[in-house]
Amino acid sequence: MRRRGDVRERIVEAAMRVFAEKGFFNATIDQVARVAGVSKGLVFWYFRSKDELIKEVAKRSLPLDVISRCLCSGLKGRQLLRRMAEEYVRKYSCDANRSLLFQALSIKSMYPAIEKEISEVCSTLLDRVAEEVYGSLDLDKRVRVKVFFGALLCYALSGVEGVDTNTYISKVIEIVM
Repeated sequence: MRRRGDVRERIVEAAMRVFAEKGFFNATIDQVARVAGVSKGLVFWYFRSKDELIKEVAKRSLPLDVISRCLCSGLKGRQLLRRMAEEYVRKYSCDANRSLLFQALSIKSMYPAIEKEISEVCSTLLDRVAEEVYGSLDLDKRVRVKVFFGALLCYALSGVEGVDTNTYISKVIEIVM
């Protein structure tokens, strides 16, 4: 017998694949169920509506996991920024993850829970990053951290022609330090 969490996780992973390919609104619960290998009713057992499933997938598409994991690493300063940049680029080098991120950002006004998560990333977590990188927090440091993540987002979107990832990350870190 499968554990409850395993089935839920399989549904979320299937939804991530289907939503990345079809989009949040064009994908159906039937498609998610088929990919997950479960019944449509079981999907609704774990998620009362498609909106709940969209919210879960959108939340996972944000860089919350990258930031949280890196903040727990004990790294500081440039080393912390480098680790975050490498993990961020790794996560969003995958077309599916990048697609889900941009979909999540585009629907935030429709879903207050997603908007709250994005706000959490853009305020509380980034403030923690600034404190760990610079040792204190003020407007200048907050802006530098936002510039850092903005640069990573732009890189995830289209890269920079003729510039390898390591060089790009080094240059961004140099700029924000």
